Order: sequence, then structure tokens, then C-alpha cells
Amino acid sequence: MADKRVELIDEDGRISIAEDVIASIARIAAEKVDGIAHSSGSGGGGLMSIFGGEDVAPNIKTELSDEEVRVELRISVEYGYPVHEVAQGVQQNVQRDIEQLAGVTVANVDVFVKKVVPPHTHSIED
Repeated sequence: MADKRVELIDEDGRISIAEDVIASIARIAAEKVDGIAHSSGSGGGGLMSIFGGEDVAPNIKTELSDEEVRVELRISVEYGYPVHEVAQGVQQNVQRDIEQLAGVTVANVDVFVKKVVPPHTHSIED
């Protein structure tokens, strides 16, 4: 099965960008927004998934065409942050970063808030 890619062609030649690159840019851009809930672990899933809980890291789906990309994100928001403002911040960051870093036009960024979670605490309990 061939990898999905978006191609940019100009007078200098062709640039091919894998769908995973677009998804990675979207994930990093989304996680820069204050109020978005982050995964508790550093790898895919973290402790939440091991013990049967739901991972709160953004879930990203991309749809590539010849000229543009559409992005769908499912996010969790930390309690206490205005949900609509966090979602709008995600939309703006994702669109800006994909367009600036990959040079691909973003047709739209759809954000679905899947849950609100307690604020992240930085202390470790023994």
C-alpha cells in the first residue's frame, strides 16, 4: 500500500511530503495551545492506555489532495479553560504551522472536543 503524500511542484522540481509529516506538524501545533490536555506518557498511549483509560493526546486525521489538506482533530481540554477559545487556538496554530512549515494550503481545520479533564499536576506522589 502506497503512503499518502502531498506534492508541491514548481520550477525547481517536485517536493513530496508524507501524510505523517502533516499529522506531526498538526499534533505539535495543537499541543502548543494553553488548555489542551497532554498525554500522561512520553510514548504512544502512556499509562492511561495501559490501565484501560483513554489517552487524552490529540487524535488527528488528515485528508490530502493535490493542492490542499484538510485536518480533523479530536482533543481534550483541561478544566478551567474556555473550551471554545482552546479549540479556536488549535485551529489557528494548526493552519499557520502547516502552511508555514510544509508550504501546503490548509482548506480547513475541524476540531472536536471529546472531553474535559482535570488540570494536569506536575507533582509526583509516592
